[in-house]
Amino acid sequence: MMRAAFAQAFTSHSLLRNGNKVVALRMMSAAMPSQKPVNPEFSSGPCKKRPGYDVSKLDSRTLGRSHRSKIGKERLGYAIDETKRILGVPDDYLVGIVPASDTGAYEMAMWNMLGQRNIDVCHWESFGKGWFADAISHLKLRDSVEVNEHTADYGSLPDLSKVNPDNDICFTFNGTTSGVRVPEGADFISDGRTGITLCDATSACFAMNMPWEKLDVTTYSWQKVLGGEGGHGVLILSPRAVERLET
Repeated sequence: MMRAAFAQAFTSHSLLRNGNKVVALRMMSAAMPSQKPVNPEFSSGPCKKRPGYDVSKLDSRTLGRSHRSKIGKERLGYAIDETKRILGVPDDYLVGIVPASDTGAYEMAMWNMLGQRNIDVCHWESFGKGWFADAISHLKLRDSVEVNEHTADYGSLPDLSKVNPDNDICFTFNGTTSGVRVPEGADFISDGRTGITLCDATSACFAMNMPWEKLDVTTYSWQKVLGGEGGHGVLILSPRAVERLET
């Protein structure tokens, strides 16, 4: 699916506002879009700002303030609470805001959670390929566990039925540089899995329905679908992911 179409349709149609709060969110269909976007500027890196964006309308009280200040804690708490509410994140999942955009969030999870079980890495574009390279070249996980590669050319998906529910699974929900997403519902992930899933959802969150029951670690940044700035990542953890961290 063309990523640009997601962005154009989302910014044009998906937000209903009551004051400053988003009260409804229209997710994109998994079907191929029938129209090309008015503006195609949605790909790797920061994306086009939403219609009507004006930097002068931003609240500048937080500029230069520590995240430990009263207003810093207040705004971070507000962002976390609204993230859970808008995305429908389950109450027992944790949401955190971390440095270094989606890359920092995903690698933070890889470095701290992988290595207990064998791993299936599914990739079909450059960012997913980067997570595979992290696993074998930087973390050198093949020295201790099996790291299986499930890959396909740009424009296609690998055979996701080959993933093992006893393994940890790393995948990209919607390939940022290929425009190919996993099937609706991510049913290739078993409800009875014993491994955990690590999902790079930076080009999916706020645009696509996220099947939270399938996702243990979910990461994204504000610079994609929301058209925000790079620099911060969001890390969403299921109770299973928290248990992995604590053990």
